[in-house]
Amino acid sequence: MKKLFNKILVPVDLSARSKPAVEKAIEIARQYNCHIHLLHVSSLSSLATVAMAEGHMIVPAINVDTRQELNYQMNRLVKYVQFLSANSFYVSGSIQGGTWNESVVDFVCDNNIDLVLIGQNRSTLTKSKMYVNPDFIAEKTNIPVITIPSNRRLTKLYSIVIPVTNFLPVRKLMYGVYIGSFYNTTIKLLGIENERMKEQVQYYLAKSMQLITDNCDVRVETEIILSENVAEAVNEFAMLQSADLVIVNPGTQTKMPGFFSSLLGNILQKYSAPPILAVTPA
Repeated sequence: MKKLFNKILVPVDLSARSKPAVEKAIEIARQYNCHIHLLHVSSLSSLATVAMAEGHMIVPAINVDTRQELNYQMNRLVKYVQFLSANSFYVSGSIQGGTWNESVVDFVCDNNIDLVLIGQNRSTLTKSKMYVNPDFIAEKTNIPVITIPSNRRLTKLYSIVIPVTNFLPVRKLMYGVYIGSFYNTTIKLLGIENERMKEQVQYYLAKSMQLITDNCDVRVETEIILSENVAEAVNEFAMLQSADLVIVNPGTQTKMPGFFSSLLGNILQKYSAPPILAVTPA
């Protein structure tokens, strides 16, 4: 199977809070033989950033006043990765001015990045100067974006949940099989149906099952549940099944229920205990 992960981008705030996400990236780099690039973004107005937005993954930033200090801290973090990895893969870092989401998207497109890793931080009490929206990045770049809590791993993923609705989720299946092929993984295809698309869900669930079993040597299970909201159904199922990874499409499959959900940014990545990999359908 074609190698899908080669260069990992990790947005970092250069403080100790960056280390959990960086350590998860090291796990992936070792497993998939990847390069790691660490990216820090400072605003163009002396590091002052816009107000915290509820819809973004929050990564608190440290107070630094000079470019020289930023460079020092970035070099220190790069050396930290090199030490933990025993220089077993290439690692680099850079600092850019601008806003986080746009800077990450631009860097991905300009540098052939094929995976972005974002550390999950649920705290709303900590003042934030850095935020990254995984759905925005996935939709703008068409590459997978993994959001991972600090207490979860990205290796030994024995249970991967992939929701299936009213279309064949080829890219979700592709990444699920690729990741699952490294472990003794069970891929759990979760059909999420309602009265409007019951037959479609059952059809594409069967097609997804056939596509995997005809072409790959991984275990597959299927289950169907009733729900009007994919993100809510996936979150509840993943928690009950103790899933190690969930693979979804950004947008309709990550938006949690509620009238103001879009406005407040209530996305699955803010609630889910297992890591979430968001990738566009095409």
